[in-house]
Amino acid sequence: MKSFIEHFEDARKVSTPLVVLRTHDAFASTKAIADSYGDKASSMIFISWDAINGLKGLTDDAAVAVVEMLKPSGTEEAETVDPSVALGVLAAADKDVICFLHNLHMFWESDRKIVQGIANLRDDYKAAGNMAVFVLGVGDELPSEISQDVLVIEVPLPTRDELAKIVRNVYKFAAETDAFKACAKGPDVKVVERAVDAGIGLPSFPFEQASSICLDKYKGVLDIDAMWTRKREIVTQNPGLTYHATVETLKDMAGCGSWIQDGKLLMTGPYKPTVCIRMDEIQRQFAGNETDSSGTKGNLMGEFLNWVNDRKVICKLNVGVSGTSKSWGAYCIAGEFGLPVINYDIAAMEHEHVGKSARHMRNANRCLDAIGDGKILLIATANKLDGLPPELISRFQLGGIWFFDMPTEPEKAGILKIKLAAYNLDATQNIPPMVGWTGRDIDNCCNKARLYGKPLVDVAQYIVPLHESHYEEIEAIRMAASGRFLSASNSGVYKYVPSPIKHEATAKVLEGRKFRT
Repeated sequence: MKSFIEHFEDARKVSTPLVVLRTHDAFASTKAIADSYGDKASSMIFISWDAINGLKGLTDDAAVAVVEMLKPSGTEEAETVDPSVALGVLAAADKDVICFLHNLHMFWESDRKIVQGIANLRDDYKAAGNMAVFVLGVGDELPSEISQDVLVIEVPLPTRDELAKIVRNVYKFAAETDAFKACAKGPDVKVVERAVDAGIGLPSFPFEQASSICLDKYKGVLDIDAMWTRKREIVTQNPGLTYHATVETLKDMAGCGSWIQDGKLLMTGPYKPTVCIRMDEIQRQFAGNETDSSGTKGNLMGEFLNWVNDRKVICKLNVGVSGTSKSWGAYCIAGEFGLPVINYDIAAMEHEHVGKSARHMRNANRCLDAIGDGKILLIATANKLDGLPPELISRFQLGGIWFFDMPTEPEKAGILKIKLAAYNLDATQNIPPMVGWTGRDIDNCCNKARLYGKPLVDVAQYIVPLHESHYEEIEAIRMAASGRFLSASNSGVYKYVPSPIKHEATAKVLEGRKFRT
């Protein structure tokens, strides 16, 4: 695969007039292009423009060229800060000029003359062999008027090998100072590997800064946990993404044996995901997709489906009864294998303007692409699949659609053991019957026992299991899943078994309904 430098050189050879350089680090990318010319760089006509400095020659020859370009227009140098004036000056440039224009997108949305000025450069620049390079961030959009006239070159984030080289160089540079001799031996292989895991998805400059700050130069020890802080900051800057500092492991989860075994096979297989994305209640996140008159939901659905498909994201869908570890399981399986968990909330990406909603999602997805390094596991949850279109459900066929049923007696005993330890409760005390309880009901009972300072059997009277208060709804969900989804607890497809508390629960539900009327 060609590097972005090679793509740039190919464009230069055929006199491509307008180029967009999408990059996470504008200065590093433009410097890399200039450095690629080696000894010839000093004689190249490299010009830059930004909103503070205006037009500026980056070499001695380029500085002379800028002065000559300003003469015919009668423009003062200070006036070239105005982007429309600068574009007018550039239109008269002699051949072999390469001009890097930084963050021009901040102006073209409010001043449409700038879009026209860019369009005016195309034919003259093509004939003269000049090139205008618009340096933009990865999420910035092009005006539709010029989108077909420009060549877009994506500047990738540093690879794992490049990040590893940066870590070693940080140690090397520190060791050049006599006081930091502990760094002379350099980092061991494991430290480099963990540092790269913490830095994948960061541009070179912030990763180098983070490595330098987190290195105890007197001891030669790199604080990996502190390096993760920088990645958390990048994640949370994207609307709809929140970083979960995973401390849970499979020891904090009981039951769901088949789902856990499948997760272990994926985590230890050749794919080995590097990040876990958690989408809670996906049916609510895409609710109203068909009826939303603004088009926002439809656009976001399309963006999401394209991203999942194009990036080959492994998707698992956990469906079933509330309180049965559908969401908790994502934290536990990821924490067991040291994966960061990022919560993905489409509602938080929405904006009053449809275009900005889609931009938020694209930015979020690019962030996940960078952090995931091409290996992403997405775990979504839903209480039921009503309202989810087939094209969305089909994306979960590879990872599997799993049904989380009411816990069995052995599973409830395992959950109770975990909760008693978590809330520091007496494990030898009497246990309530827990008929029809889910894991959440058990957790609520243990938490109440802690808060009230009472035994479990005393506070159990304040627990009304969801299976009793919403018996018909839950049984309908269980019956609908039979033969359709994989069982989270047992190998193979889920098979419905009627609840043994049907008559008692139904009576309570009916009694409650009669009371409400």
